[in-house]
Amino acid sequence: MIKINLLPYQKASKVRRQQAMEVQLLAAGIIFVVFVLGLAFFWWELNQKISELTQTRTAMTAQLDILKKKVQEVQDVEKKKQQVENKIAIIAQLKKNQQGPVHVLDELSRYLPDRVWLVSLVEKEGAFDLDGRATTSFEIVDYVNNLKSSAYITNIQLLESRQASEKGLTIYNFKLTFQMKA
Repeated sequence: MIKINLLPYQKASKVRRQQAMEVQLLAAGIIFVVFVLGLAFFWWELNQKISELTQTRTAMTAQLDILKKKVQEVQDVEKKKQQVENKIAIIAQLKKNQQGPVHVLDELSRYLPDRVWLVSLVEKEGAFDLDGRATTSFEIVDYVNNLKSSAYITNIQLLESRQASEKGLTIYNFKLTFQMKA
């Protein structure tokens, strides 16, 4: 019979298993350390990005505040500009309104015949009512025709012409309306 001694074989197998287990544990440890280092690097990168983005956000917020102030200044300037333009328009309108009646009065006196005189002149919303007197009705007609050739007077209408007696003289009272041209 042949005897095989298996004892040393079992010890060698255990040693090999133990060595294989140690290699596996060492490999697992290295993998674990590399994984932890990778996570640490990833965490560090994320913190760097968060820090950079926070700084960028702070800078942008400061820049936004500056731009908001500038926009407010521009809006204030535009508001003041609009107010000045409104004032200029009002002044121009006042000048225009001031010159209009002057031209009308000049035209009324320029075309006035010798024996016609004016009693009253009333302006209301661009329409004028004129009361006057004349020695003859022909002079009233001449006055109306003269006014029709005016560059500043339009829509002339003779409303009334009445004969009256004053201190023994015959006079004609008349009323007419007209408008000033724009």
